[in-house]
Amino acid sequence: MSETIDVQKYLSAWLGEVPQGIEGDKQMRARVEVPFMDTTDENVRRDKLTVPEINSWLDYAGWNLFDFILGRASEGESGLIPRQEYETISFVQQWNNYPRFIRRLTEEIGVDGLLDLAKTSSREIGTKVNVTRNWAASVCPILGRGISIELGQQSPDERREDLETIIQFGRRLQHGTWNGGSGFVSGRQYTVPTLAPEVLQQLVDQVRPLQDPEALAAFRKFNARTELFGFMLHYDCRAGMADTGPYPLPDGRFAIVRDHFLNETAYPWAGVAAGLPYAVTQVMIFPSDKVTATVNEIQTTFSQPSNYLDYLEGAVIFARDKIDTPMSEIRVLENDEMERISAQCQKGTMEMYKVLSKKSKEEKIRDGVMVYTREFLLPHASKVGLWEKFKEEGFDTLHPHAEAAWPALTSERAAEILTPVLLFGAGFPHVSNAS
Repeated sequence: MSETIDVQKYLSAWLGEVPQGIEGDKQMRARVEVPFMDTTDENVRRDKLTVPEINSWLDYAGWNLFDFILGRASEGESGLIPRQEYETISFVQQWNNYPRFIRRLTEEIGVDGLLDLAKTSSREIGTKVNVTRNWAASVCPILGRGISIELGQQSPDERREDLETIIQFGRRLQHGTWNGGSGFVSGRQYTVPTLAPEVLQQLVDQVRPLQDPEALAAFRKFNARTELFGFMLHYDCRAGMADTGPYPLPDGRFAIVRDHFLNETAYPWAGVAAGLPYAVTQVMIFPSDKVTATVNEIQTTFSQPSNYLDYLEGAVIFARDKIDTPMSEIRVLENDEMERISAQCQKGTMEMYKVLSKKSKEEKIRDGVMVYTREFLLPHASKVGLWEKFKEEGFDTLHPHAEAAWPALTSERAAEILTPVLLFGAGFPHVSNAS
């Protein structure tokens, strides 16, 4: 008789053994053979990795994904978009698609160029070259590897070079952002203070008090409407938003800096965003003695107590009109434009619902795959002038293995395939010494 698996045990700890959070990071550091979740000037420059380095990274990434998924459990879905289906097919697509484009990008600008590119998030607001992409550009395609192995499309020891390419790409972005140490936010006490002090100070200097109930209500409405619109424009996922912080301030308070991406022109349905700025950025100030905050791998804020916006003491909102608008031209939104953008986002969300209601499930899955596959490399390729070439070279063409995975990942079999991948450690299988 086969042994019954206690699923609840695996829902409460990775492999039924390692908890979430800071304690889980501590335990994983004690478990792995080498601390390859940390980056150094030397180890991000190598193209070839040792078996202990690869397997240690895979183990930590497996725990980190578990940690992230449990934290994401409270995130809602619209119900109109088949997100699980498009995400999982996207993972397989990324695993089969990303390596050649990562190599193309690396050949174009070099490792030093990648490191500098990743510093964008220290210099700019309203940029998708950020911590979310550092994480997703490596963890998501390698999760696709695990799904492919579970589907019998390959063995763990096949495509070793592609595995090394993807691991090192993510680690190089992490190193450029943090200059060493833990590449993962889970190893940084769940904080994402990426902005350089002088950039942050320029933003904080323009914060205005929010003591008037009407002003606070208007800000909260703006935050909710722009967040929902960005969420729907990016097909029901959090690629359209990103928080950094918390940033401790000299007066004992702290700041959270939040980007909402509103006018992403990369997608065929982007007409619903016409007239909106590319991104808006909210700088929000909170009292440290009343509320605490952490930020996760995909730059989502969690707080104690959870109603942190009730404690908001001051804020300012900036607009970045186009993706390439220089920081010197980013402007503060006044009340009348805040109201216009808020109303337009509310209208745009309803228009996006209408667009989605006319699409078949298959069309929505294909759209979602486009979003989820583009989002983790498009910002980098656009920044260095390669995006149009990527499209010409077949970036959006669905790989035969992703097509082959489609029936299983959109059927009742999906849970049978994904449960061991997400909960039982099959998402990040080791390579062997023979590979």
